[in-house]
Amino acid sequence: MAAKASGTNDPDRTADRLAAGFAFAFIVLLLATELVLTLPDEADSPAFVARFYTAHRAFIIALQLLGVIDALLLGAYAWRLGSVDRFVAGAGLLMAFCALAPTLITLVLAIVADPAHPEVAAGWNMLEPRGDDILFVGIIVFALAVAVRLGRNNPALGVLGLIVAVACLLRLILEAAGKSRGALEALGPLLFVVLIATMAVLSFRGVLRAGPRRPREPPKIAES
Repeated sequence: MAAKASGTNDPDRTADRLAAGFAFAFIVLLLATELVLTLPDEADSPAFVARFYTAHRAFIIALQLLGVIDALLLGAYAWRLGSVDRFVAGAGLLMAFCALAPTLITLVLAIVADPAHPEVAAGWNMLEPRGDDILFVGIIVFALAVAVRLGRNNPALGVLGLIVAVACLLRLILEAAGKSRGALEALGPLLFVVLIATMAVLSFRGVLRAGPRRPREPPKIAES
């Protein structure tokens, strides 16, 4: 349950520490699972892909199950955003659902990989970029929702959301054109993490709200 922020007399300032906890837990688990192992990409040979996933099968499956938990944490944070803005919350839930796409593709790949039949692993490995594309579409929708709905009262957050959306959109365009994504390959996800971290801090402080700030009413003077 959201709690009134301490150390302030602003009646509109409500800290949601549970929401912030979900967001920070998502970031920590995301970074932990992404940094421990580098997976093959679509350019690697079918034989190498099949051998790699077979050799690391148990570890990769465990990482993907943690990825499912991470998507649930992201969805939980999005759900808590319903008290701030229902449209942003809906976009966040969509994003969390999209985050399952690359996770489930990798999970299936780890299960079916067999060096004796490398073409099976190769087929699923070619789907990995499409799973990432689905995730980036979800991020774009969420970042735009943040920019439009929350940026009116939090201009800096709105600008950050717009930058995230543009960076991820450019990545998708380059991907569709068959061109090198360059720095955007890492920049888009990094900016997204910064966006979630920023929103988590604002949720913790109780200053994340949609629409213009309501003007304070002047104190009433008791009539004598």
